[in-house]
Amino acid sequence: MEIVSIHESENITLKNFSVDWAHPMISQAEIVDAQDTYLDIKVDKASYPYDIENGKVFFKGEGWRLPILTMYSTLYEKESKEIAYNTWDASLGDIFEKPAEEIGEGIIRFHGKPAMKPEPNKMIVTLFHVRYFANGIVMSMSKDILLKNIILYHSLGNAFFGYRTENITMDNSSVIVNDAKGRYYSSIADASHFSECAGMIRVLNCAHTGQADDFINVHGTSTKITNVLDKYSIKVAAEGKGSGLTMTVGDEYWFIRLADVQRGEVNRVVKKELLSEADGGGYLITFANPIPENIQSGDFLECKTWCAGLEVRNCKILRRNRARGILVTTPKDVIIEDNYFASAGTSILLEGDFDYWYESGANNNILIRNNIFDNCLTSGNKNGSRGEWGEAVITITPSHTPKSVDDIPYHKNINISNNTFKVFDAPLVRAVSVDGLYFKDNSIIKTTDYKPYTWQKSAFLLNGCRDVVVKNNKIDDAYTTREILIENMRMSDIQVEPESDFAVKELNDVNTKMEW
Repeated sequence: MEIVSIHESENITLKNFSVDWAHPMISQAEIVDAQDTYLDIKVDKASYPYDIENGKVFFKGEGWRLPILTMYSTLYEKESKEIAYNTWDASLGDIFEKPAEEIGEGIIRFHGKPAMKPEPNKMIVTLFHVRYFANGIVMSMSKDILLKNIILYHSLGNAFFGYRTENITMDNSSVIVNDAKGRYYSSIADASHFSECAGMIRVLNCAHTGQADDFINVHGTSTKITNVLDKYSIKVAAEGKGSGLTMTVGDEYWFIRLADVQRGEVNRVVKKELLSEADGGGYLITFANPIPENIQSGDFLECKTWCAGLEVRNCKILRRNRARGILVTTPKDVIIEDNYFASAGTSILLEGDFDYWYESGANNNILIRNNIFDNCLTSGNKNGSRGEWGEAVITITPSHTPKSVDDIPYHKNINISNNTFKVFDAPLVRAVSVDGLYFKDNSIIKTTDYKPYTWQKSAFLLNGCRDVVVKNNKIDDAYTTREILIENMRMSDIQVEPESDFAVKELNDVNTKMEW
């Protein structure tokens, strides 16, 4: 069930409580043996009851009996309770789909070859039974919400979820593992997720652990135009990602050409009509003013009315959750300051997506200042796959791919200054299509806490960026990586102080396009 729903309400405060499930919709087990022909796991049956029917395991809770979903099956180090180094989603492969039998009380053997063989009695695996089933505390079509001194030990989707709500403050409201119950997990999806909100989202003094997705995600929505019908009307899909489901009469939208992904003219929706299947389905959207003449099928809309600024201060983004730290795409100001990052994946991810999740919002002004990045990226991009969790400590990878030195960048004004980067590997920044990227007054300290492994071998990997400045950084002598690799850029697009010994080079013979 959903914990709290705040809908069409103003000036609401939730504070001073915690929520847990007696029987969460995640189970966990200890890996006790792994061979080429089987995997054995040990389950606390009192906490995670199950039965086996026709070689298939079903875990049981209050009113539910469900199998194991292969996706996720996240691996944690038993001792530290952190995501195991160099593990990602389903690192054991599809072993939990193989025939199973109980070989002892609470011991389940899966007959098949696991994709990797963890050392026995050193790892815990979390076993998911649902995805995005129900969110936790939900705020929709509301205004001025304060969440203070709250602990959510579990939720069946995004723990804190905001949709089209103006001004949300989270202060010491965290999604955390219930260590007292011996767990390694918390929520089934993001700790906090805010879609098409407005005003300011403030996240203060929070320290999430155990969630099965990112610390926070703030974004708009890209709506794909399927057809231009006439001077004032377009057609969009009625369902699915990139559809017009959330488009609202009275809201203003930017028109965005896929060719250059720049925000163009603004127009207001005056009519939204659901078409019948006989008329081809989808929504008919009518605007107050004529549609730009260069807009065509395959181009996009982005809502201008619902965009939120973001402040994240004094938070801990730890290695005890799957995937990444802060995801944000918004034209409003963003401040990420005085936080501690020790994330398994990339610590900060700036995208802008026209091809998968359709989470929109080219950033215009981001300040990343006075943070500590402590051995982040232990589960980043090892093989160059988008299914892994990030290419660098800070990753800026919109789906738009620059094609020449003359392309206009997508994101603007990203300032990374006065931070401390403690890194065991090379990648500091991966940036695609940014105008105004400033990496200044940072401290870079080399550690030996983990073995280097990443796909990106340079300190900076840049594509289609303009006005890049790298200067006044204090660099540990042990950090020997000094390459800044560029593509679709002129040498004049980047300024680097000579005394840093960073060498700017053209990228050669490397395919930098992430693939699923």
